[in-house]
Amino acid sequence: MAQLLPGAAPSALDVDATRVIALVDALEAHDHDPHSLVLARHGHVVARGWWAPYSPDRVQLVYSLSKSFTATAVGLLVDEGRLSLDDRVFDVIPASEVPAGAVVSDRYRRLTLGHCLTMATGHDTDAWTERVNAAALQRAPGTEDPVLASILAAAPEHEPGTAWAYNQVATYLVGAVVRATTGGSLLDLLAPRLFAAWDPDVVRSAGWHMTATGRELGFSGIHIGTDAILALAQTYLDHGRWQGRQLLSEQWVTTATTPTGLPNREPDANPDWRHGYGCSFWGASHGYRGDGAFGQFAIVLPEQDVALAITSETTELQAVLDLVWQHLLPAIDRPGDQDADAELADRMAALCVPTPSSTAPGPRATSWLRSADSELPERYAAAHLTQATGGGWVLDLDVDGTSVALGVGDGRWQESSLVVDGVELPVVAAGGWDAAGEFRAELRLVETPHRVLVHGRPDGSMRLKWRELPLHGADPWALAVRRVGGLRPGGAVDTTDK
Repeated sequence: MAQLLPGAAPSALDVDATRVIALVDALEAHDHDPHSLVLARHGHVVARGWWAPYSPDRVQLVYSLSKSFTATAVGLLVDEGRLSLDDRVFDVIPASEVPAGAVVSDRYRRLTLGHCLTMATGHDTDAWTERVNAAALQRAPGTEDPVLASILAAAPEHEPGTAWAYNQVATYLVGAVVRATTGGSLLDLLAPRLFAAWDPDVVRSAGWHMTATGRELGFSGIHIGTDAILALAQTYLDHGRWQGRQLLSEQWVTTATTPTGLPNREPDANPDWRHGYGCSFWGASHGYRGDGAFGQFAIVLPEQDVALAITSETTELQAVLDLVWQHLLPAIDRPGDQDADAELADRMAALCVPTPSSTAPGPRATSWLRSADSELPERYAAAHLTQATGGGWVLDLDVDGTSVALGVGDGRWQESSLVVDGVELPVVAAGGWDAAGEFRAELRLVETPHRVLVHGRPDGSMRLKWRELPLHGADPWALAVRRVGGLRPGGAVDTTDK
């Protein structure tokens, strides 16, 4: 994808490139597995890079950063006068979507769109339970939504507007309100109104995980590129404007990014999660942000006129923010020089995650059976490894009795696809043998934050482990997004994420 904002030398915008290099170094040194970083000041990109095999032409699942996109869809409708934050959710959602027998309690009847956007539904905890998630996997006749029946079965413990809890159900209901208002999907609204204004490639590449009845999750599941994440942050930083065009009203931006004042009741909340919540944007020690599990960030720093997008695979989200505060904030309004600018440009161009390779020779062919300590499901039962012509390996996975071939580079990343149940999941892999006679490889699912670690042992067993277990569960297939036409509506269902 082409760069969406003009570029500029950091020193020309009073950004000290050496401090940005220090941030990049720190993200790597602390094992946050960064995948991309794009930084802009005064509307110009001063640093932009992807850790190979991640690249600017790819999208990535950004988990709860999806909420900020869902809220932006609401903002478009509020600006048009088609929705109000005071609208009652179940006055907007058609009765035909509520399955027969489901009862809308009084508290749910008083639940407004604003309550949902600000996580003030009145629940004590996340109401997206395993029961609700199971309903998201169910098909239904006509226009019924099984998810609504499951949601309505457990009413909020408190009056809406009086208690805050981070809650996937809240944003799912927001998505339902948008669909009911427009007659289309979230992507149908965002694509022409927001994405196309940024760049047509964003329209063509974006996708979203859906329920079995074809409804976007809203709270999670969007697959979007890092440049588009930066574009979202820049649009909000510029009070709703993009390249001189007003996409969102200043009033909406202020409403969405101002915390309500309801306290975060999580006893173990990290410091930057204690600054309150607006309409699907978090307050922060500095500025505000949208974020998603495993380190997906759209950070807005109005005081510094800075927008920052980061994607990664880490469980230490507060640690990433701490590094941004430690290294990036002192870089602003500091003199730089052309030598440092050039060093930063070279550093960003050479980014690469560590690439596994052989440290000792191994057999040209071997087979393994899945070990009991594997995290991937039992359907991934075995594997056969053969040396590929021209170097590297071919790893044939036995999935439900069907062979799925994946290329594995030795000291280089090789791309192929995990195709299961007719759904394609891009994989970039590298690995090799060691002196202990063990084969180790990383299968990076490059449209997600995640990677599978393969460990083939001399005893004929193979461990298939996630570096970080995806929130939806252990089967890689559920991460895939189906391609339909130009847009990519999605396939699988995620569960709780923060």
